[in-house]
Amino acid sequence: MNIKKVFKASATIALLGAFYSGSASATLQLGTGLIGGSGDVQNVLLTQPGVLDTLVVGELNQTHQLVNFTSNENIIVPGGGQARIEAADGSFNHIEWGLDDPLLGFAKVQFNIDAGANGSANIFLIDQFGATFSFLNQALDGSGQNFFTGFSLDNQVIVRVIIDSASGMTGISDLEQVRLGPTDRTVPPIEIPEPATLALLGLGLLGIGISRRHKKQLA
Repeated sequence: MNIKKVFKASATIALLGAFYSGSASATLQLGTGLIGGSGDVQNVLLTQPGVLDTLVVGELNQTHQLVNFTSNENIIVPGGGQARIEAADGSFNHIEWGLDDPLLGFAKVQFNIDAGANGSANIFLIDQFGATFSFLNQALDGSGQNFFTGFSLDNQVIVRVIIDSASGMTGISDLEQVRLGPTDRTVPPIEIPEPATLALLGLGLLGIGISRRHKKQLA
């Protein structure tokens, strides 16, 4: 076995690994229930009861940023101070929302889907890079209590949530108790490599240097 070739290959792999190990995309997650509690999110207040449109505008209760909810059909906020969005015809199969300010996203989102019957929904989280994270066939209980929490494992930012109910169910009766943790959507700084990664990078550069020197000697 040619030891120099093996060393060169190993060094090249180490070098590439050092460069690409930190370049993975954001890791947005979705879980059932109120994960981590609700102390780090704000309630979305819906202060336009009776407005019938494909767009409903809410407002965060502390920092007062606007939240836009859109659907492919008319939706409405019922009266009586309810933090709920309903479909004009009793149920809807699509709704999405995000902050009105394009410079903001949210680190965490919580919401409750009131389903008209047992079924499922496809939920999509969009990050600040435009990547879509799909959580398909999320089970919905027809009793109406279906809490979900969207969050990130690596300090990335959610900018939009989309819900599409499965074709086999009667539709989502309403969307309730939406809560957001607003944050700046600026891309986080690149992480400084750990010592082990730096060592691998040095090994890779050393291997390439030795290989080039060997080629010059043979020339």
